[in-house]
Amino acid sequence: MHTTPATIGMAETFMKAYLPGVEYIHIYDGNVKLANFASPIGVTPKINLLRYAVFADELERARCGVIVSCCSLMPRAVAYASAVVDVPFIQLDAVIMDEAAANYSRIGIINTTPYSVPYIREGLVTRAERQGKKLELLFSDKETERALDLFNAGDFDAHDDVVMQQMRRMERAGVDCILMGQIPFAMMEQEIKAQSWSVPVLYAGEAAFKHVEALLQR
Repeated sequence: MHTTPATIGMAETFMKAYLPGVEYIHIYDGNVKLANFASPIGVTPKINLLRYAVFADELERARCGVIVSCCSLMPRAVAYASAVVDVPFIQLDAVIMDEAAANYSRIGIINTTPYSVPYIREGLVTRAERQGKKLELLFSDKETERALDLFNAGDFDAHDDVVMQQMRRMERAGVDCILMGQIPFAMMEQEIKAQSWSVPVLYAGEAAFKHVEALLQR
């Protein structure tokens, strides 16, 4: 399930690489994104809860074995819609959130919009509290927000340059890991792998799709 066209191609690439032979259906609704950004930061609009529930029901009826949301602003909608289906319905980045909260305490988080911050914070803190842990979260500075305009304009190279600069800032700040806090950052996989990092870099790439594979095999 997609709220921006960019993640469709990204998911195609990862599915072919890590889940060959698995049949999949893409659902895209740009109205979800519009409703999110028309709402106050940290508020999941009720219409999007309904949209996700309807989509989940339709996908289960289409005999999908796993449903995956590729939007970082929709974890509450995923939780809401999960109640109407019997198949697993997950956030694509859930597995890296699990890893970050379980294994690290000082987490540098790359985000290009303030809209993602409440959901990332909520997801990490909730996971850490279950384990009796406290986390220190360091988010991107405001300069990184211009990367989203570059992304939306299709200037991915300039977007990636801004993001990489912020990743290096996090690295210098002495974080335990760098969490790429928005799912489309996985489009940068080759650039991330091509460089050397002093700390782990977590993004919704191979690990996330291997998690989907494991769910399909249950």
